[in-house]
Amino acid sequence: MRTEFFVGLLLLCAGCAPTAEKDTPVLEEESKMPEPIPEAFDALLGQWQDVQDSGRTVFHEHWTKAVDGSMIGLGFVMSGSDTVFIEHLAILRGDTGLQYSATIQSQNNGQAVLFDLVNDTDSLVFINPAHDFPDRITYISEQGGTLHAVVSGKEGGTYKSEHYHFIRKNADTAIKVE
Repeated sequence: MRTEFFVGLLLLCAGCAPTAEKDTPVLEEESKMPEPIPEAFDALLGQWQDVQDSGRTVFHEHWTKAVDGSMIGLGFVMSGSDTVFIEHLAILRGDTGLQYSATIQSQNNGQAVLFDLVNDTDSLVFINPAHDFPDRITYISEQGGTLHAVVSGKEGGTYKSEHYHFIRKNADTAIKVE
């Protein structure tokens, strides 16, 4: 009898409890998804490789689109079977608009370096004049499914640029990161 009383009391309380749907207002900010990254950036999606040094060194970039619309990337360099460089990349909406984010654990105290988008018509150009090298990152989508990436800036007072001619390794642009 006592157990039935408590079960009945619990059911009564549960039935009278307010529901989040009716009684909890949804904040306008919470209901908005961030504006997605423009389709021009979809050219980056997929897996890319640039083979250099007669095949001894291979540069990789992998780009996916996250559920929130930002883009997530991973760049790494293989020398033979050894990974010699890793960077975590992203293209996201920041306070100043679209930004390219690069994080290398062994540099900048593991903090991201942000580059502001300054062009997205015929190429994607990001700059950070306060950063040493690079201070400019450019992606140019080329015919034949290739991607030309250029990182440039001053290093030790001398201007230099590094060019990467990536070839798409897959056509899967439907990968989503959650």
